[in-house]
Amino acid sequence: MVAGIEDYYSILGVERTSNFQELKKAYYKKAKECHPDRFNNSQQKTEEFKILVSAFDVLSDPAKRRRYDLRFFNEEAAAGSGIPQEASIMDAVADDILEELIVGNICPEKTSLATLLTDLAKTEVFMTFREGKNLFHEKRIRAARPFLINAVSLSPHNIIYRIYLARCLAVLHEYSAAKFHYRAALEIGSRRTPVQHLFRIRNELEMVKKNHRPFWSAFIGLFSPPEGSFITNADEELIEQTNKMLTKLASQRNIDDNNKKLLK
Repeated sequence: MVAGIEDYYSILGVERTSNFQELKKAYYKKAKECHPDRFNNSQQKTEEFKILVSAFDVLSDPAKRRRYDLRFFNEEAAAGSGIPQEASIMDAVADDILEELIVGNICPEKTSLATLLTDLAKTEVFMTFREGKNLFHEKRIRAARPFLINAVSLSPHNIIYRIYLARCLAVLHEYSAAKFHYRAALEIGSRRTPVQHLFRIRNELEMVKKNHRPFWSAFIGLFSPPEGSFITNADEELIEQTNKMLTKLASQRNIDDNNKKLLK
């Protein structure tokens, strides 16, 4: 284990081999024990809770967890510099974060990336998707399918959810359904401001159209993160960009709500 890097497994009180269900159960239990609302918004408990949330966010995401394990249990990797950022699914990493956490969930007023993450216990849609995403990366494709279908049904305008469902269906050779969800994701992206071009997803759709290829081996290279690319803390510029987008989203929703009241 590498000094100077938080031991997320110890923070959650789980084994290194823990699955998503075990992580979620541990997270809920720990959250009840240290949620700042129970301690008059104690600054100490607030910081403790933020660390807990960070631990859950990393360990419940297959790609982040792989990179964390490599970094935490490999001193040579931890000492390396110039570690590249993982390629985003959408047009920017900040877009990926926003899409996975927000679309389909209620965005609290005056929210930021940090405050939104502390509300994970309330984000049923996000939890449903994360469980499907974990099963998908474990190559338990059929088990992942109903979770991803449920996530898309709960949040039909979420591009990330659509893409993972499309990937799942493609691996199961359900090509027509996979193409439908890829095209739906592209259509949703085209209506965003700014427009999401989703070039990587367009390439995946072309692969589905050429369905004579062995899909698992072809697909896995497209969305597996490069080994050794883990960044322990989000880049400050990324956090600032994400917070600005969150604030803009919250402001827009407030404007829409006010307009609806005026029309009544």
